[in-house]
Amino acid sequence: EVRSLLEFRKGIKSDPSNVVFSSWIFPDNASACPSGFHGVVCGPDTDSVVVIALDRLGLVGELKFGTLTPLKYLQNLTLAGNSLSGRLVPTMGIMSSLQVIDLSGNQFYGPIPSRFNDLWALHYVNLSNNDFSGGFPSGIHNLQQLKTLDLHSNQLQGDIRELIPELRNVEYLDLSRNVFSGSVDLPAENVSSLANTARYVNLNGNALGGQLWNADVMSLFRNLKILDLGNNTITGELPEFRQLPNLQVLQLGNNQFFGSLPVGILRGDTPLVQLDLSFNGFSGAIPDVRSSTLATLNLSRNSLSGSLPPSLGNCVVLDLSGNLLSGDMSAVTDWNENIEVLDLSSNKLTGNVPNLTKFQKLTRLSLVNNSLEGSLPPSLGSFPKLTTVDLSSNRFDGSIPGNFFASVAITNLNLSGNHLTGSLPFGGSHTTELLLLPPVPPMESLDLSNNALTGGLPSKIGDWGRLKLLNLANNSLSGPLPGELTKLSMLEHLDLSHNDFNGQIPGTLTSSLQYLDVAYNNLSGMIPDSLRDFPDSSFSPGNDGLEHRRFSPSAADSGGFHGRIGDRGYHRRRSSGSSIRMALILACIATCLMVAFILFAYRRARFQNFHLRPDVDGDSKIGTFGRPSHPTTSVSFSNDHLLTSNSRSLSGPMDSGMEIVEAATTSGRKSSSSPGSPPVSSSAEQTVTLDVYSPDRLAGELLFLDTTFKFTAEELSRAPAEVLGRSSHGTLYKATLDNGQMLTVKWLRVGLVKSKKDFAKEVRKIGSVRHPNIVPLRAYYWGPREQERLILADYVLGDSLALHLYGNLPAK
Repeated sequence: EVRSLLEFRKGIKSDPSNVVFSSWIFPDNASACPSGFHGVVCGPDTDSVVVIALDRLGLVGELKFGTLTPLKYLQNLTLAGNSLSGRLVPTMGIMSSLQVIDLSGNQFYGPIPSRFNDLWALHYVNLSNNDFSGGFPSGIHNLQQLKTLDLHSNQLQGDIRELIPELRNVEYLDLSRNVFSGSVDLPAENVSSLANTARYVNLNGNALGGQLWNADVMSLFRNLKILDLGNNTITGELPEFRQLPNLQVLQLGNNQFFGSLPVGILRGDTPLVQLDLSFNGFSGAIPDVRSSTLATLNLSRNSLSGSLPPSLGNCVVLDLSGNLLSGDMSAVTDWNENIEVLDLSSNKLTGNVPNLTKFQKLTRLSLVNNSLEGSLPPSLGSFPKLTTVDLSSNRFDGSIPGNFFASVAITNLNLSGNHLTGSLPFGGSHTTELLLLPPVPPMESLDLSNNALTGGLPSKIGDWGRLKLLNLANNSLSGPLPGELTKLSMLEHLDLSHNDFNGQIPGTLTSSLQYLDVAYNNLSGMIPDSLRDFPDSSFSPGNDGLEHRRFSPSAADSGGFHGRIGDRGYHRRRSSGSSIRMALILACIATCLMVAFILFAYRRARFQNFHLRPDVDGDSKIGTFGRPSHPTTSVSFSNDHLLTSNSRSLSGPMDSGMEIVEAATTSGRKSSSSPGSPPVSSSAEQTVTLDVYSPDRLAGELLFLDTTFKFTAEELSRAPAEVLGRSSHGTLYKATLDNGQMLTVKWLRVGLVKSKKDFAKEVRKIGSVRHPNIVPLRAYYWGPREQERLILADYVLGDSLALHLYGNLPAK
């Protein structure tokens, strides 16, 4: 056993805490059980190793599990939470004493060997968060002692209809975030062995379809407490779930369910605590919620209509965002006072916000993108636990209540896109508010952009030491920028553009600043050296008096200069007359050479096109790039589909090489032969209506390769876009962000990218390349669905070389 353990130890290459390397050494008595080895436990009767527990030690290496097979009494093998890799080997099948195996949170890979099912004593198996692939081997029915099977977050695949019938006596089953497929609508005889004991079933994030269980099957799951089938393609109408008397958590979000909401499930026929039906196709009104147990209700991103429900029972978390709810918010006053999270954003609510003072437990309030009006409710500033307030994109008017800025709780405040007026009440507007203001206000994100605010930026802004985002763009603010801005040591995003600020930019802004935009103001003077790495677009247009020190003035003879933004050649034009003449001569020569090259290429293309044309009638264009018979133009359309999780209005390629997207009609959805790539239109400036989900659905990651600029996935999703072209890898777009920044967005076709780890590795590798003739990559986006794989780069004006060489040839 000692030799086996020491051989196993050789696979460990890094032990940050040194607990294994320092204790796993050859003992004086090699025949005795090595109880001095860290994590090794010896049995009281057998004097043999029964436990190896090396979990969460930060170990790195590639293990050889075959070295452990001599440990015939080993019962517990726990290596969770390290960075270990390796493959499970078939010889592990002889370790018949194993009862617990936990390899979760590592990098183990490869298939699960069929002899794994010979470990008949197993009652706990956790292989989650690894890179295991292939199907689960048949024969798992032999593991009749198995109570817990956790395989989530791997790359396992196979038909769920073949695996489920083999499970016996399992109480906890988690197969989420794999690639299992097939229908979940199994006959009763195929699920009875699992249904009798199952308490937790999680199949979230696979490729499962079909309809939900019928009443006969559902009645078998008498002990089921948690059911998660979210992020699949299951369809149909929902039953009432009366057959599940112990069900506490039901997660069915992001599927294709439709119809009206089941009344019984909201009335309290089952003891539900959490209900998630978001991102489906439910319609109709929301029934009265009278369940006494339901605490979390998520009905977001459906097509629910009507007014807000008159009662919410005892709900603590409520998300009704992204529906078609209308009317005013008067019903809210009758809801229970224990609500902590309230999200009614992206509906059609109107009128004033009622008195919300009873909801003192609120931690997050979002009313974004409605048609609410009137004054902002001043009571929100006094809520003791309210950390996030988002009232943006409404019609609120009047001034901002001073106690919003004197709050001891609010860390994220977004009031952008309203009609607010008046000055910025930093530090409170009354004496009582000043007394309540904490020494360091907790505010981390403040967005007041796109309003009609006036006055200056108070020097009190320097007291907001935790501020990371400050956006005051598109207002009518004026005056100099206070020097106290330099005190914001944690500031990462600063947008003061489209105002009337004047004077100089404060000397030394924080080094943590990643995004800066002060364009469209009246600033002047020298830009501080600490901001020299920001592009000219951060300062212009506007600010004609600003000067940028591009190089050290003392290095004038080596090209040093300082000049106005956008006038990089200002001082170079002051060089000697001979240098100017020489530059003009060289420019003329270069121009002549370029013209000669273009003429040569044009004549060569005509010659090739003539000689490669077939003798028979037809449209064969081998060897040339032929233009379509109709003008090819870019098409501008709303870019809401660009980062959505599922686009369904896509078309196949046409004979001309272009793709035509027809406007989606209310009668149905378009289908596609290429469901992972967005459409290209051939009609100039034709508005395209796409049947897709709202961009608010984003659940993926937008990751940047450098800190040149920052934006959110939501900003990208609402950016206007133009189709630039299509290739075998996907479709290319030009997207224009709110601040005018233009990007090239490559939407990769489905199937091109499988592994997030490999995708990120390759993108970062390519993104590290720097060359004058290579457009640098800026970011990439990885979404929860296979369709969402995007690569973002700088936009460079110009077409392809092929178009320049052959695009203007007359049709033959």
